[in-house]
Amino acid sequence: MAKTLAIISDGSKPLKNNMHERYARFRAQALPRIVAFRKAGNVAKNDNVVYANASRLEKKPGVRERIEYLTRQAQERIAEKRAALEEQLWGVLEGDIGAFWETYEVAKTSTDGKLATDQEGKKLTVRKQRAKLINDLPLEFRKLIEDVTVDRNGNVIPKLYSKAQANAELRKLLNIDGRKEQEADDVSKLSDAELIQQLADAAKELGIKIDLNYSFAQQSPATETDDSE
Repeated sequence: MAKTLAIISDGSKPLKNNMHERYARFRAQALPRIVAFRKAGNVAKNDNVVYANASRLEKKPGVRERIEYLTRQAQERIAEKRAALEEQLWGVLEGDIGAFWETYEVAKTSTDGKLATDQEGKKLTVRKQRAKLINDLPLEFRKLIEDVTVDRNGNVIPKLYSKAQANAELRKLLNIDGRKEQEADDVSKLSDAELIQQLADAAKELGIKIDLNYSFAQQSPATETDDSE
């Protein structure tokens, strides 16, 4: 029976040259060529030489493939972690607090402490609720418990993660946020002087020299030309 040949992805195997392997890993972390080459073990002082050597190294057979493979692996791991976080947050939002409690019945007692009965002498009961034993909960439910407290009767009460916090974190993770739209609305409400001051402050922070005045903000009346003369 013929053996099945394993398909090996390009760049999946570590490079035999340790320096090349370190360089590939640093490059996969999005480090610039010069930084990656130096961290990999190169001690050259001239950055131009380092850059040229790093560029030649990336053209070597296997090095480019190794960098691309490691980059792809890193991206896949990030995507997996992101998916796991999103799943957990959705679990908190969709979690039903009723799943953590159970209803049970106890005998009803009268004011004198005796068991209460109906007209036929049948014992009356009262429905009550209590937290389920944590070990009896499914694992996916236990993951939604942030903390537990113990009441005076020794019952363990679960405290679930905040739905409001989960909602905020999920919106941030999915980039669903109205702050940018709000900021745009705020800018439209600024006076000319406030807008010019904000532009000046931003330019100062960026180290850019610009000459701002009110001429662009002021509308001059259009000059009409009379061609009748």
